[in-house]
Amino acid sequence: MKKQKLLFATAILLTALGTGSMSQNVKAETAGVTDGAKLIVTKTFPDYVDSSILMPKLNYKFQITAGDTGIGMKDKSGLEIISGVTAGLTTEQTIAYDNSVKPSNKSKTATFDFSKVSFPNVGVYRYNVIEVDEHVEGITYDTKKWTVDVYVVEEGGKFIPKYIVSTESGTDKKSILFNNSFKTTSLKVQKKVTGIAGDKKQAFKFKLLLVGNDYFVDGQEVALTKITTGGKESLSAIIGQEYTFELKDNEQVLLDKLPVGITYKIDEIDKNKDNYKTQATLTKDGGKSVDYTLNADKKTDFTADTIVVTNTRDIQVPTGVVGTLAPFVALSIVAIGGVLYITKRKKA
Repeated sequence: MKKQKLLFATAILLTALGTGSMSQNVKAETAGVTDGAKLIVTKTFPDYVDSSILMPKLNYKFQITAGDTGIGMKDKSGLEIISGVTAGLTTEQTIAYDNSVKPSNKSKTATFDFSKVSFPNVGVYRYNVIEVDEHVEGITYDTKKWTVDVYVVEEGGKFIPKYIVSTESGTDKKSILFNNSFKTTSLKVQKKVTGIAGDKKQAFKFKLLLVGNDYFVDGQEVALTKITTGGKESLSAIIGQEYTFELKDNEQVLLDKLPVGITYKIDEIDKNKDNYKTQATLTKDGGKSVDYTLNADKKTDFTADTIVVTNTRDIQVPTGVVGTLAPFVALSIVAIGGVLYITKRKKA
């Protein structure tokens, strides 16, 4: 009897593997086929390769539900395909990420355990596994729907899960993998000095504040590049802390790996001083510029922001100078006229 059950279980495994001959070297732990009662779900970010980019702090949820395709039919092993039993099964698992995750540890797993499910009979119990799209700004969720077949056999008077097979589409057996991605944006702050009395060699002080949120917490570094005539300098700003810097005419700072959905504030510390008139404009993706109020909150989105802060200074004639000089100018004109008259008389 035990030998018959072993042969039956082996036949099921061969069917699950898509292997037609028992003489082949069969391994249960192969792509898309798991020996036992536990289903492993893997999540990763294939495009995340730059460690200077912040990983969003976020929990990703995965759900398993009873399948509804092929129910009542028989698979190649002869077992009936049955809609999955969820009683005793934890149907939602969570994989947590935070801002400390880097490309080296971007892949994580969750496990669905079928060992406590009360299966009523032998059969192939079919399930579906999906990732829950929670519509977080900047995150692209995986929309694949995986089919999971749990092969249940009778051992010791109990119905137990023997093998688990996962397929992405059709009969293509694969280990469950959800691929996600997230986007970044950029912010450029540029200085302009204009007017006939504008000092293009003067350095103007600025402050930048990145405001933390649920997904990008205080204390995390965001890469920043300062671009001057002398070249580029790689720096960083800390979320939740004011970052001060200086810019001269045509110099700029660039945050080209800025998280989407974070709030920033830019201010010129000494704006409208020393007879300068300070104005700022905001341009999105090279479009039309609009006025930007310095030190106002601005939330990032998918479009790149460019803020140009312009200081204009023109010569102003001091009050009273014209009135003071006027008598001397008049006397000079009279004197010059007299000299010309005398000279003309002598020639005559």
